[in-house]
Amino acid sequence: MDERRAQIAEDLHDLLGGECFFDPIRRAAYRCDSGLYEIEPLGAVCPRHEDELRALVRYAADQGLALHPRGAGVGPSGGALGPGIVVDLSTHFRSIDLRDGLVVAGAGATLAAIDRRLRPLGLRLPIDPPKSSVATIGGVIAEDAVGPRSLRAGSIADHLVSARALLASGESLTLTPVEPPPENAEPVTTAEDIARRLRVVASWHGEALARSARRQTALGPATVFGYRHDALANPARIDLLRLACGSRGTLFFLTEATLRTEPLPAAVSAALLPFARLVEAADAAASVLASRPALCTLIDGRVLSLAREVDPRLRDSIPLTAEGALLVGLEGDDPRTVADRARRLVDRLTHDGLLLGEPIELHDPLQANQLLQLRDAIEPPLMRNAGPERPIAPVGPFQIPLVSLPSLVIRLQNALRRWELSGLIEANAGLGRGGLLAFVNPANPADLNRLIHLAEEIATIVADLGGLIATPPGTPGPAWLRAVPADSLQLDREIKFALDPRGLLNPARVLATESPQPADLRPTPTPAQLDRLVLTDQTGTLHLRWIDGDRASHLAACNNCGTCRTSDPLQRICPVFRASRLEPDSPRGKLETLRQIASGTIDPRAWGDDELRLQSESCVHCKLCRLECPSGVDVSALMLEARAAYVANHGLTPEDWLLSRIDAWSAWASRLPDLFNALTGSRPLRWLLERAFGLSRHRHLPPAARRSFLHRIRRLAIARPQLLESGPRVAYFLDFCTNHFDVELAESVVAVLSHLGVNVYVPPGQQGAGMPALIAGDLDRAREQLEANLRILSSAVRDGYTIVCSEPSALLLFRLEATRLTDNLDAHLVAANILDVSQYIHGLISRGFAPPPHQPVHARVGYHQPCHQRALQIGTPSLDLLRTIPGLDVEFIDRGCSGMAGTYGLSARHYRDSLRAGRPLLTRLREPDLSLGTTDCTACRMQMEQGSAKRTIHPIKLLALAYGLNPALRRHLTDPKPRYRLSS
Repeated sequence: MDERRAQIAEDLHDLLGGECFFDPIRRAAYRCDSGLYEIEPLGAVCPRHEDELRALVRYAADQGLALHPRGAGVGPSGGALGPGIVVDLSTHFRSIDLRDGLVVAGAGATLAAIDRRLRPLGLRLPIDPPKSSVATIGGVIAEDAVGPRSLRAGSIADHLVSARALLASGESLTLTPVEPPPENAEPVTTAEDIARRLRVVASWHGEALARSARRQTALGPATVFGYRHDALANPARIDLLRLACGSRGTLFFLTEATLRTEPLPAAVSAALLPFARLVEAADAAASVLASRPALCTLIDGRVLSLAREVDPRLRDSIPLTAEGALLVGLEGDDPRTVADRARRLVDRLTHDGLLLGEPIELHDPLQANQLLQLRDAIEPPLMRNAGPERPIAPVGPFQIPLVSLPSLVIRLQNALRRWELSGLIEANAGLGRGGLLAFVNPANPADLNRLIHLAEEIATIVADLGGLIATPPGTPGPAWLRAVPADSLQLDREIKFALDPRGLLNPARVLATESPQPADLRPTPTPAQLDRLVLTDQTGTLHLRWIDGDRASHLAACNNCGTCRTSDPLQRICPVFRASRLEPDSPRGKLETLRQIASGTIDPRAWGDDELRLQSESCVHCKLCRLECPSGVDVSALMLEARAAYVANHGLTPEDWLLSRIDAWSAWASRLPDLFNALTGSRPLRWLLERAFGLSRHRHLPPAARRSFLHRIRRLAIARPQLLESGPRVAYFLDFCTNHFDVELAESVVAVLSHLGVNVYVPPGQQGAGMPALIAGDLDRAREQLEANLRILSSAVRDGYTIVCSEPSALLLFRLEATRLTDNLDAHLVAANILDVSQYIHGLISRGFAPPPHQPVHARVGYHQPCHQRALQIGTPSLDLLRTIPGLDVEFIDRGCSGMAGTYGLSARHYRDSLRAGRPLLTRLREPDLSLGTTDCTACRMQMEQGSAKRTIHPIKLLALAYGLNPALRRHLTDPKPRYRLSS
């Protein structure tokens, strides 16, 4: 770290209580947004409240530092980038309050979070801009965002009631329309002073304001570049609130906004209108708009092709020859009226002979809304495009007069052909708002060169058609300058000077004289660069084997879309980010760090060093990024290699050494259970463990069993393969927790399987699966344990046994990780023949090979599905099994990760974050209508009992009780959970 940056970092750490990132590893996440370009910031700061933000602004003014406000960083136009200090408001400014039909939200609150609060009340925000699942309200206002429904609802500016902002001077201000004081009167408030200055600007630039108003009328409800000049249209009433919309962080720090809501529509109809060519669909848009739809979206043939793949209902309904379509939505209060309007529209277009084949009409609100969200549905297959090409936006959004939409389509198609690129053209046909994605290989310099030329040509096309375009950083040239009217640019600079005379906030977005701020294309490392980084002499054979693509293809697949920042309770991606809300902890933030180390932007010596190890700890190997990321990027595997590099260079830390050998001290615990239980039950000794090994003294641990399950059965028949016995054969893999702590679970599994006529074999000599060692980066130990287990389990498979496992983490290791850890062919054999025990039993029952449970269990339980079971994509077998138990009322608590994340929640450093990550689940579990919790994962069970006063047990125990196999299990339904100790 250079001397100046180090001094600023030290000053801000002393001045602020919020997070400050000035080291290369943590600030790397703030170098880019969803666009093509990156700019290295001086550092990044996450202020916790307005007082800290005010202190930061005043410090920056004293030091002459530029500040760059940032929300979710999901825009492609570089508004959140800059060489100064990036100020991330998405981490802490996330409050949401509802008042009399209004919503008051902090700048960092996401639209999706607001929608989740409003929907149960029958309300919604009127607009639905792109990336609404992760976009923050501050970013939406700064971009003056529009969405498909903006055809009727306008932009966000039309629904703002007021906003709270911080000026570049550090003063707080409520943004509303303000009447400037008379010419000879002194302003009383800061707002009046600003309004007076802006009135002077308006008087100097009257002609420019008139031309801007005409341009605004021609382009529709929102522009995509420059300030909202209509805020100055009436000199007697300067609208500071409207001026904030589209200001892109150059005038204020928006900290809070109050917005109007609207009732959810009682009736929704949707129609997909296919056309032979995309230009024909664009040409028909004007006719469709006569029906006053709520939205009208132009989609091209590639989207239609993907739609056939993701929605079976559309497979036979969309003609294969259709190269374009209009997706139309109509809303209203009366279902019959709305459906009738939709039918008349379809009948008119059909009668005129404009359509290719039969249109799709849906009048059920649920089905209609699903169709209207077609673009979101095709996002994953679009991003997982086969081959090295990725969909990349060469420019930000652009807007043209609606009458020019057909011309725009033709010229964009010609431009793609000219530069030998394939692409996807889409537009909000009601607004003339367009966008383009080009498919290029980001690691190929020739492709990137063509993409830059395409961007220049798009700017020329938009300028020729009288439109405007969002200007990304790093794109100088006459085409971009032609797309920015000179009089508007000068007017914007005067407005900027009136509010921020020092040019403190995002200065290059407005004040650049010849071209936008300098920027570089975001680097994409080659396979050779990544392999040189990972496969060094230091790490030897500690790396993973990549089967589903190489490291570089996974790294290049991330397009920084920001979907991994979602807080949707029905998704699980990145529980650590959900707890911290810090950009460096997000999957894309971690990938950005690796990308820059591999490409040399960050010193490659950081690979395997302390700072990268600390960041890699924010990946808990839940494997859900691979499943829920639209591009299918396996972030966890890349971060495992980063941790392994540290272990190879420096060895294990005391904490990691303890946690990676948790199976070994578990074996010791079951040999000396009284001593272990006394140690873990003693507060002073738990404090010593925390000081010595980092094991949280607050974490409740399960009591060790008197003898391990394998020791108990060593003389029984189930410890030997019974090859002459009849019935299906099952070999049971326990993993260390079941063997040494939850012996009752192992007994229940064996009892249920035996009761169902299964020939059960519990192989002796089996070890822990090795997941703790794998997560700690101790790949050598994980391999040793894996190889030992493979020798035992592969022999059982060859003897005709199917392997079952009651621990999802162990199952995931054998299914997904074993073939990456070793080239032993037995790994493939075992992976193909291992099942979750609930999956196996439910299969027997559903196929009629075994009777369902018959004894009622009267309880209301909350079931949590572990992340590792979810990552296996095997459905919810335990939930399905629980629902076969008579008398049992089961609720699927689908509210994200428990937060325990294996050994992550055992650490003192991560204990509170783990509870924070599991808060939605634990909150529901504490509610009095649930009598106990149930889950398949031992670690999740620990967290669920830690966070509530209720017992949590494995589903198989409830099943054993329902089969009448172990009446003693009924104590779990009645006995209170022990305090400060997990129930046995």
